[in-house]
Amino acid sequence: MTRQPPSPESITRRRVLQTLAAGTAGALAGCSFFGSEESTPGETPPTDVTRDPERGPGTGDAPDRLAADYDRVVDVVEAGADNSGSKPVDSVIRSEIDDDTLLYFPRGEYQFAEPVERGSVSNLGLVGDRALFRPPEGFAEALLVFGGDGTATDLRFEGIDFDVTADRTGARPLYCAVDDGLLVRDVTVHGRQDVDQDSMRFDVTSENGTGRVEGLRLPHGGSTEFTNTGIYVGESSVGELSFVDCEVGGWPDNGLYASPAKGPVRVIGGHYADNGIASVRVSGDSVVKNVRVTCDSTREGLENMRGIRLREGGNVLVDDVSVEIRSVTGSDGAITMAEWLQSATVRDSRFQTDVDDVPAINAKQPGEKARQEIGTGSLDVENVRVVGAASGESAITIAGRNGCRFERLCVHQGGRQRNGIHLTNSRGHVVTDSTVDVTGDPLVLENATAKRRSFRTGVSLSRCQ
Repeated sequence: MTRQPPSPESITRRRVLQTLAAGTAGALAGCSFFGSEESTPGETPPTDVTRDPERGPGTGDAPDRLAADYDRVVDVVEAGADNSGSKPVDSVIRSEIDDDTLLYFPRGEYQFAEPVERGSVSNLGLVGDRALFRPPEGFAEALLVFGGDGTATDLRFEGIDFDVTADRTGARPLYCAVDDGLLVRDVTVHGRQDVDQDSMRFDVTSENGTGRVEGLRLPHGGSTEFTNTGIYVGESSVGELSFVDCEVGGWPDNGLYASPAKGPVRVIGGHYADNGIASVRVSGDSVVKNVRVTCDSTREGLENMRGIRLREGGNVLVDDVSVEIRSVTGSDGAITMAEWLQSATVRDSRFQTDVDDVPAINAKQPGEKARQEIGTGSLDVENVRVVGAASGESAITIAGRNGCRFERLCVHQGGRQRNGIHLTNSRGHVVTDSTVDVTGDPLVLENATAKRRSFRTGVSLSRCQ
């Protein structure tokens, strides 16, 4: 099936950008791409995806719905691709990829023998009706690669899943280095990554470019035999890239590893669970909003199971998040600020720490470069709740950062010898309209100064819950 839309002249980059922007208001209001059902990242991977009839809603109307956006619409099965899973399809896909082309994959299974790569392409769509892509057994490379050495713009990938359940099989399903107009939506990877290969990678390679990854699910993680990452955003990403309502669980070396990106990264909604190093890791002028992070299941080989890690740069915003540290192999915080970070704001959020000696907020002593650029006000904490049964150490630790501000902070930690706020080697802090109820000292000043206004201690704080 090859269709010619009535007005190909109207196919412009603007159509894709409108799609990228659609749904942002709902995401900011906390709406979930996956509806009201509770998801479980890190769950046991399936062993036979072919027998799973509930892979999600289809997109069988894609050829009609999207036809006006492309010069050509190609049904790959009609073009010769086998969707029974018995014959490789990569040669057919490779031959049909072209500018202003939508490749439609009817429901079924598509076997690959070799990677498919296209360096330069413009306005390309690959959309499936819950199609399932399967790399060959033992595969450990990138399966679909767009951009990189060439120039790719306006790439859509939607409604297609990947099966890496075979033993010692783990493709990087998508590697997209797109100048502008990246849209990846409603994609699931079935199976645990048990080879030495990270999973997804996305870069927006133009400073004015944008990209959106929505409803991406990597729930089964990777084997701890290898230090694999769920989603990686590299240094070549200089545009704005958004991750909306994604689910990522059980990865040894970060769930979402976006701190190398030079452009802003927006993490909106979604659930990140039981990842090593950090579940969400960002830098620069990035935003983490409406995200839920849980650490409540451990495996040998997972290290430093932090919730959110802010690695470097300034003006990072963490807004309306929930982080729960219930069971970990080890962790230095529900949210941590690395020594390279200059400034951040954490607001309207809730942190629960039930593991002894693990802080809810941990801002580490800044390094020399960060110290030169920090000044005052390097950390603002507004309307934050800290609860849980952790014993020992402090709920909040701040080292070497002057002028931090705590406003409407509520801390209720009932474990033995648990301190509240611990400030070291710094000055000029302000704690306002806050309450700290702990078994240890509410405020510990170690070579530090802090002003207190309406600072209450030692009262019942059921409202912190």
